[in-house]
Amino acid sequence: MPPTSSLESRYLAYVDAINQRPFHGLKDYMHPTVTLNDNAMDLAEFEKLLTDDMDNAPDLHWDLSMVIADEAKQQVGCRIEFRATPQREFMGRNIVGTIKCMEHMFYEYRDGKIATVWWMPGELVAVESEGNRSKA
Repeated sequence: MPPTSSLESRYLAYVDAINQRPFHGLKDYMHPTVTLNDNAMDLAEFEKLLTDDMDNAPDLHWDLSMVIADEAKQQVGCRIEFRATPQREFMGRNIVGTIKCMEHMFYEYRDGKIATVWWMPGELVAVESEGNRSKA
């Protein structure tokens, strides 16, 4: 991946990476130690949180609806929706059908990579489609 110059471009590349299957990891985008909601963990632990969800819902996909990047402070805030059809327990719940969730995420970059993440998940909402009524 060619280097990107702006903070927003780097963040968009990160979102693209978490949507890739097979998942190739996040070492190009995140520090070796990441803080998630005040809990420090190594990058492998953070990636496992994502890959566990990906394993439980192989069609898991994130779509951005809003991104705000502050170059001076090296911070990004976003509103991001994911959709998934879990095959097993997902986020602590047994779900039948497709669900979506609007999340609010804030990131702090250090040395060009994500170092701190604040995650505020929204409510899991059933997605209805013809012949499919989900139970979230």
